[in-house]
Amino acid sequence: MKINLDLLPPSKKNEIKKEKLFRAILRKDFLFLFPLLVLIMMLASIYYLLKIQRDEEAASFAVAQGQAQYQQLSRYDEDFKKINEETSTLLEIQAGHLQWAYVLERLGSDVPAGIRVENLATKNYNVYLIGQAKSRDGLLDFKSKLEQDNCFENVNVPLSNLVVKEDIDFQMDFLVKQDCLKKTGS
Repeated sequence: MKINLDLLPPSKKNEIKKEKLFRAILRKDFLFLFPLLVLIMMLASIYYLLKIQRDEEAASFAVAQGQAQYQQLSRYDEDFKKINEETSTLLEIQAGHLQWAYVLERLGSDVPAGIRVENLATKNYNVYLIGQAKSRDGLLDFKSKLEQDNCFENVNVPLSNLVVKEDIDFQMDFLVKQDCLKKTGS
């Protein structure tokens, strides 16, 4: 047989009851909060995994977009190289091209009144003119202007053109200096 003696004062008994009640509440709260903590931890880990996956996808998208931009830039670079090659080819052709516009402008400024040029032909650097002059003095004036012009040399007017005094059908040929054919007219 057992005998239980209760020697504790009532205040101590109340304290022990409160402590047991506190532990019971704490145990129940823990049992309630434990699944909640597990759920929060699961959500946090899912959030972390999704964030990692999103960052990887963003990085791969950025790489793919960067590659697309790199390919586009490569295409532009190839296009620019092609255009530059074509431009350099055109510049080479243009550098070898003779600029007759400047020479014709000079020739036009040298033609005096009373002279009409009806035909102009060129071969290499030689120019052949056929035309009409109202007077022999006008034709000689035209010849002297061409001789004085620093773009033309070896001006040749056949003597048969100088026999008639008025209404002369003339022929003339001269050489154009290469420097004048390379100018752009400025």
